[in-house]
Amino acid sequence: MSDDENQTNPWHWYEYEVGLAGEIARACVRALTSFLIGLGCAFALIMGVGLLAEEDLLDDPGLEEAIDHLSRMSMGVLLAFVLVACAVGAVASFLRESTTSKAIVNAAARGASRYAVPSPDQVRSITGKPAEALALFGWANAVLAGGLGVIGLIVVLVDGDDAESALIFSLITGYALLMAFVGYAGTHLLTPAHERRHALIAAHWSSNDEGHAWKQVEHARRDGASKKTPPRPSIAKRCLYGAGGLWLGGVLALQLSLLTRCAGTSGGGKYECEGATYSSPVETLIAGGIWIFALLITSGMLLAAIGVLFDWKQRGSERAELRTRLADPSSDRPAEDLLAHHSQRQTHPLARVGATMSGAGLVFSTSSYLIGKGLGLGSEDVFAAYRTESLVAMVVSAVMFVAALLGTGIVNVRGRELRNALMERWPSPTAWEAGGDGKVQRAKRGPALHGSREVGTNKTSGPR
Repeated sequence: MSDDENQTNPWHWYEYEVGLAGEIARACVRALTSFLIGLGCAFALIMGVGLLAEEDLLDDPGLEEAIDHLSRMSMGVLLAFVLVACAVGAVASFLRESTTSKAIVNAAARGASRYAVPSPDQVRSITGKPAEALALFGWANAVLAGGLGVIGLIVVLVDGDDAESALIFSLITGYALLMAFVGYAGTHLLTPAHERRHALIAAHWSSNDEGHAWKQVEHARRDGASKKTPPRPSIAKRCLYGAGGLWLGGVLALQLSLLTRCAGTSGGGKYECEGATYSSPVETLIAGGIWIFALLITSGMLLAAIGVLFDWKQRGSERAELRTRLADPSSDRPAEDLLAHHSQRQTHPLARVGATMSGAGLVFSTSSYLIGKGLGLGSEDVFAAYRTESLVAMVVSAVMFVAALLGTGIVNVRGRELRNALMERWPSPTAWEAGGDGKVQRAKRGPALHGSREVGTNKTSGPR
């Protein structure tokens, strides 16, 4: 769409300020996504190295025992962090939606221009179900903890008087009741207030206002469909793809080394690894499997870090180019993939890496510290000497997550002016994908403040 057409149609998308709490909530949701990826990496490492120690394939009984104890403790710590991350994510998701609707209600009360229609991202928050994740978390915990608590209390009552066990299962049952209240509140107490704010916002911006704002996007969508060219992967993406290939190769090398080392016998329903011997060259190759695993994983991490740095530099150059184009009234419309990326909130590449490393670091540092305090299954004397280092690693990992959260928030606050300028001059079609029921959230496809939350579609995906 030309600039002349923009001048005849003053309606445009606009991202309103959501306040400190809203920015923290949005940054927290993004940081937690990377944090969970870090937990997934920790899980893969626990399984891989723990399996080697379990099968006595490290040729060092003391090291194998220490790693086995660390792996067992790490699995419990990892599950605890997953639970905490899901809880924080559910709360942050609710705060993201509720603070957005409150901020736009306040903007409308202050007389926000009807030409500046809330952006699709903010409309999704307004028209969505704010406490859906919170209610799901509450009811899931209520079912699991409630079942465990009730069964435990029944066992205690049947077996006799056990005050300590009765107290533990009573606390579990109490936790289940609390979670049931959270699930109920999410649906029946928190959602209605959000819907009332939705109605106030819809009263300020009519369906006609939204329709005019989306008209420019429809023109861009039609023009872009005829000019679309296959995207070429950047150097950053190639580095990340290469890192993924190296990680996959490392896992395969480890698995092949394990499979060839174990002759594998099973009896009584239990698998046992019996060491197999081969000729000298094969033995050398098998023994090198662990080192190949370590080398490929390390190389993959370095290549991923290089990819992140390239991505950081590339995105900075793109932002500078877009600002230069915006300053030129006669500038042509930039590439669609460029507009689509910079018109949306993003997680800073370094913040993504920091949050990922934080997840993995917290699992192992916390586990090492707990074992050193005598709370594990053994090897206390080994890990006790590293309690200070483990505590330092825990603090550093936590600081990395906080830095990732703050960095993401700062980057998105500073980028709001650019996003609004892009949406006003060159609005970019939003990406969407239909669910299994063939429906998509209306705000991803068009005007959504008036009408149902979802709309049916015959397509499986939208513009990318």
